[in-house]
This record gives sequence, structure tokens and C-alpha cells, in this order.
Amino acid sequence: MLPSFVSLELAQKILLIGKSINFLRHACHDRTAIGIRAKAPTDEETATVELTCGDIPGSPLHQSVDLAYRETSKRLLEVLHTKYSFVDHLKALRRYLLLGQGDFIRHLMDLLEPELVQEASLLYLHNLTGTLESAIRSTNAQFEQQDILNRLDVRLLELSPGDTGWDVFSLDYHVDGPISTVFTRETMLRYLRTFNFLWRAKRMEHGLASVWKTQTSHNRQISKLPEMTPVLQQCHLLTAAMMHFVHQMQYYITFEVLECGWADLEKAVGHAGDLDQVISAHETFLNNITSRALLDPSSQTLLRQLRTIFDLIVQFQRAQDDVYTTALAELKRRDEWNEAVDQRAETGQWGMAESQVSANDSRTRRFMEVEIRKMQARLAVLSKSYQDTVQQFLASLNAQEDVNLRFLCFRLDFNEHYRSPRLQNRNPVGSIA
Repeated sequence: MLPSFVSLELAQKILLIGKSINFLRHACHDRTAIGIRAKAPTDEETATVELTCGDIPGSPLHQSVDLAYRETSKRLLEVLHTKYSFVDHLKALRRYLLLGQGDFIRHLMDLLEPELVQEASLLYLHNLTGTLESAIRSTNAQFEQQDILNRLDVRLLELSPGDTGWDVFSLDYHVDGPISTVFTRETMLRYLRTFNFLWRAKRMEHGLASVWKTQTSHNRQISKLPEMTPVLQQCHLLTAAMMHFVHQMQYYITFEVLECGWADLEKAVGHAGDLDQVISAHETFLNNITSRALLDPSSQTLLRQLRTIFDLIVQFQRAQDDVYTTALAELKRRDEWNEAVDQRAETGQWGMAESQVSANDSRTRRFMEVEIRKMQARLAVLSKSYQDTVQQFLASLNAQEDVNLRFLCFRLDFNEHYRSPRLQNRNPVGSIA
């Protein structure tokens, strides 16, 4: 209970003064004297001090408490920012767990890809840690403070049946000492959860870039197989649709969620008057990221739909790899056949034996009538599933109260392609009638 002459606001300031001094003494081990002695009252003022200590603003009691609050809070924030480099750790979390250091994240993905495509049970933590150190040495991360680099680590999440390395890999950042008052265990778990979502989204971009490189490097070769043209058209159309979706999602997450939230956090931390305001600003930052990145409990339906879309992108990447592997194998077989025919012609023999010609024709017919149809059917199913899931995702986005999510719906379907009755009433692109 509070004395009648102490207001709630004044009591909260007194409590903050005590918490700040206790934090400085016991958590920061800082026993520097804090200059909070107010101007001594004159003899005439002394008699009125006790009578003017109620709720009257500007009273000597209020002035003393305000001065003590300002000085203790100022000293605490000074120690937190200078001795314990709070802002540097905050920026490190932004750069590494929120994927702000683009060159480092991209190079890390390139180095880790051979490891992460394996089953999760085949991963070894020391190998991944070595890869992390290689990525640091090869990018601008090498210029980071050594204390921050020592805190950056690799973490493997709990395994589930069928998981690959992509599903369980995570970066981690170790915090201790006074900064753990802001970066609590629960807070770091939220960072890790956000990292896993951002890492998965970045993997989609990385995977589609690999898909595009495969198409670019092999299209001229496969164009020697004219029967592959409809299949390649399916691949190109589906790749374009997926790349548009992923790029728009990446833009939304990077700029409208992370960058805007980070700008607000920097401003709030810069204007914070005490540690509680710093903690509150940081909590607000994480809450905004969680809600806008579809990670809060109210967005679970949207998150499931988005994960389904990401799974379909991974399936498409595997399907295209199979398409190009089969097509290149067929092209190699035909080149070997033509080379054998040319070699016989050079020795004065004409053509090939009838049994060999029959076997070659049979293999060619099987490729055209069986393999190509299997490719088209697989891609058609993926295309239809992708279109249906994106339509559901857009409908869910459009029903949200958050204007940012509704605007994301517009960005993803600015030309109303997915709402077109023509799209809903026809077969998927390149499907078999």
C-alpha cells in the first residue's frame, strides 16, 4: 500500500530508482557514486519541505525523486551501452539471426548446401561450425568484433523423421551477463523461431536461383530434343510464378517488417529514459515482427499455407532436377548413337544392324511416349497444387485486419492473375488433356 501523499507515478519512479541501483551494483558490478544530491534548501524552505511532499508537482520531494530517477537511469544506460555494448549486440542479432548481413548469409548457404541436402541424422556439429567459420573469414563478417563472433554459433534443432539438414540447421547467439536482462531465454527463443522462418524463406530464394541457373545452362543442349519443348515451357512458367511470389514475400519481410521495425526500435532505444523502456521497446519490436511475419498464434492458418507453398517449391526443384537429369541422359544416349553411326561410316560400313536400330527406336519411343508424359503429369500436378494453395493464401491474407497483410495480398496478385476465372476453369499450363 502507498502512503496517501505518494502518487502512483511517483511510486513507480521510486521503484525504478531502487531497481536501477540494484542492477548496477549486483548485475553490472558498478559501484560508482551517482551524483543525485539535490540543492540543499534554505532555512526558510526547510520548514515547508515536509508540508509540500504530497501530490503537488514541483514539490521538493518530486524534484528529488525526479533527479534521482534521471541520474540512476542515465548511469545504468551508460554502463549498458559502453561497458556491455548493448547496441552492438542488438545489431549483431539483426545481422545474423534476422539475416541482415546479406553477403554472409548467401555465402553461408552456398557453403552449407552440400551438407544440408543430406538427411539430418548425418550432420555433424563440428563440420557445420567449421563451415560457419569459413563463411565468416570470407565475408564482411570478419570485421566484426571478436566478442560478437565468439558468441555466434551453430545449433541443430530437434530431429523429426524425414528431416533434411535444411530443416534442423540454425544459427545461435549466446548472451550472458547484464545484457541477458533484455535478451532473456524466452526472447532468444523468439529470435531462433524468427530465424528459422527467415532461413526457410531465404532457402526458397536460393533454391529458385539454382533452378534458374540450371535452366540457363542446359536449355541450349536440351533444345536438341524438340519433344522436350512443352516440358521446358511448363518449367519456365512455374519458375516465373514461384520467383515472383518468393521475391515479393522477401521484399515484404525484409523491408516492410524487419527494416521498418528496426528503424522504430533504434529510435525507441535512443529515446529510452530507463532500462524498462529499453526492454519495452525491444518487446514491441519482437511482437511486431512476430505478428507481421505470420508467426503469432492468430496467423497459424496463414503460416501453414505459406509452409505448404514452400514445400511445393522444394518439390518443384526436385522435379526439375529429375527432368533435366532424364533429358540429359537421353541426349547423351542419342549423341552416342550418332557417334557410333559416324564411326561405322568412316570404316566403310553403312548404318547399324537392324536389331540395334530397332532397339534404339524402341528406346526413343519410350522416352517420347512414357518419360515425357510422366514429366508433364508431374509438373501439371505441382502447378495445380501451387495455384490452389496460393489462391487460398491470398484469400486468407485479404481477410486479415492488418492493412500491411492486405497490401501484401495486392502485391502478390497485383494483376488478379490468381482470381481469374480463366485460370480456375482451365487445366494447368502444359497439362495433358
